[in-house]
This record gives sequence, C-alpha cells and structure tokens, in this order.
Amino acid sequence: MTCWLLVGAYAPVNCEAQTQDWGALGYSLEVVEHVSHDTGILAGMTTYRVYMNCASATDYLSSCSGDASHPLVLHTTDPAGWFNSPYNAGPFAQGINPLFLGAFPELAFDSFLTLGAVDSSTPPAEHPSSIWGSIDLTAQFTGTGAGQSTTVNDSLGGAWYIPFPGIELAESHVAFAGDDLRVLVAQITTTGLLFGQIQIQIFREGIQSDEIREVFPLTGLVEAESVWGCTDPEAPNFNPEADEDDGSCIYACGEGTVYSPTTGKCELTAWLGEVGDTGNLDPCHLDLNASGWMDISDLYRVLVVMGGSAPTPEGPCGIAVSYDVDLDMCSPATPTTGDGNGWGNLNPRFFDLNGDGNLNVTDFLGLLDGFGKVCAG
Repeated sequence: MTCWLLVGAYAPVNCEAQTQDWGALGYSLEVVEHVSHDTGILAGMTTYRVYMNCASATDYLSSCSGDASHPLVLHTTDPAGWFNSPYNAGPFAQGINPLFLGAFPELAFDSFLTLGAVDSSTPPAEHPSSIWGSIDLTAQFTGTGAGQSTTVNDSLGGAWYIPFPGIELAESHVAFAGDDLRVLVAQITTTGLLFGQIQIQIFREGIQSDEIREVFPLTGLVEAESVWGCTDPEAPNFNPEADEDDGSCIYACGEGTVYSPTTGKCELTAWLGEVGDTGNLDPCHLDLNASGWMDISDLYRVLVVMGGSAPTPEGPCGIAVSYDVDLDMCSPATPTTGDGNGWGNLNPRFFDLNGDGNLNVTDFLGLLDGFGKVCAG
C-alpha cells in the first residue's frame, strides 16, 4: 500500500506561523492508496482516502474548512478531475447505500467528503452538514459529472462540520479518532495524485477548550511555487520564509481591552486564554440576549450578518475591537451599529472572531465553540 505523509512538499498557503509542532505530536493529514483499479469504468484510476491522524482515541474532528485567510486547496494532477458516481447525488457518504453495491459496484469508490463515515450505515447525525460562500466545494462532489480541482479562498469561506456530540459518545461516534487514531475526511478516485491543504478543527481528547485549528497540508508530486505570508520585516507577523505577500501584515487600550504583546494590539479582555482561541472566549461576551447562556438565539445572529464586511479600523485595535475616534483609543466593538438591539443593525465587527475583516465560516465555527456555555458574569 502506497501513502504520502503530508509533510511540507506542498507549503501551506497564507498560513499563520504555527506555535505548536502538531506533526511532532502525531497530528497530520495522510493520503493513503485505498484501491488501484485495473478493470471496468474505473480502469487506470486509484481511489485515495485522506485521513486526519490524531494523538488520542478521544480526539474529535469537528470540521474541515477554508477561507481567504486559510485557503482550502483540494487539487488533483489529472486535468479531468475525479470520479463522481451518478448513483450518489450528494457530496457526502450518506448517499452510498451498501445494498446497491451489488448492482453498482463502482458506487463504493465514489468521491465524497466526510468526517468519519464511509457509507449510509452510519447514523444520519454522524454525517456532516456544510456551509459555503461563493465557492462551494460540495458542488464538485455530486453525481452530475467529474469533480474539478478547487480552491476555497473567498472572504466567506466554507466548511463541512459536525457539532460536538459529547465525550460520552467517544467510543461510537465516527468523528472521534478511535483506536486507529485517525478520522477519514475525504475519498477521491482519480488518475492523478492529490495535493493541497485543509484547515482542521480538532477538540483534543474531547475537550472543547483544548482546540487545534490549523492548516494541514496534503501532498502529491506537485511542488508549491510560492510560500504566502507577510513579507514586511517591520510587521509583527513578518514571515521570513514567505516570498509572496498575502496582505496579512498587521501594524492606549480602553476599558474592556488589554494590550497583547503577542499581537501588538489592544485585544478583548474577554479572551480568557490565547487571543483568537474561541474555546476560551468568555461566553458572556456572546450572550447577546442576556439569557445567562450562549444559546441558539445568540448563535443565529452571526448568520444574519454572514458575509458582511468588518474592515480593520485605524489604530492598534485587535479582534472584535474598534477604534474610538473621539477617545483616541480602542474599545470593544458594540453588538449593534444603531439604536436598539434589533437584528437589522448588527455590527459585523463584533462577530469577527478571527479578525480577518470578514464574517465567514471561521467565525461561525468560533461561535460553535461557545454554544451551550453558561454566562457566569
């Protein structure tokens, strides 16, 4: 069996500098040759499976995603793309019914996206949902023709995901790593090789506050031509290895904010841990209706403003922080931009939890981190 470990042959595009060597801890994406086809309509093709390797049996793979800041790249070296069975009209493994394999054996080698499931025998709740902006990766995994290489790099982004079901399901739910310490994220049948990258969200050992959200590369025989990042030596997030600038360079803190030497900006005091780690964001910051919980009504608000613009303000203001011209300082962004608290005047910057200037799927996933948590303040 041939496999390629996903280590560096394809450099991550526009990837923030890693603070942790996840590969050294056992985390990586791996492309494994599943079946090589010699006969039939798939002759000359190979079915590959892409696995997320983990370090613990209770690691939970919550989502796969990409956006302008962390592009999702899924490409094959075959210009014809990858095989999609006409008998699975959907992008996920839920459309692969084992009862049909006798009549349509190639259905087993359909290309699909997943978070552990391989066919419809997995309970429906353990198949992913998805959310997309202008670039919908799932459109390349339907039964209407071959799937084409795709890069999801628009401002809204996209993801396939399953909300955390609870640690009590660790021994049965397919999105937990289990005894083999891996979770299937895609199956692709093609005559070419696969390369690209995916932003992965993992709750380590089933603990939502201990999160990995990182771009992991997969590799084929194609070398990346460029390494993207901030090329300005004066910027605090300068990447000396970058040879292409991706526009990510970033250049008195009011009540509710505090200066972060890590980012060089005024950041919310609501970050109870590392800035940007939504697993450690005070749920009171997200309890917009003062119910005492970060609940479904709070979660729906980000969908109202999804796709909105939250441009970085002047001044040294960080994530979900705005510059107050009158006070000449940074202050927490307000939930609304006008009078009252209606959904018609929600402030996109308040919900921009990754500070990239746009309301996208990464922010939505960040809100999921706080869902169901109690506001004790």
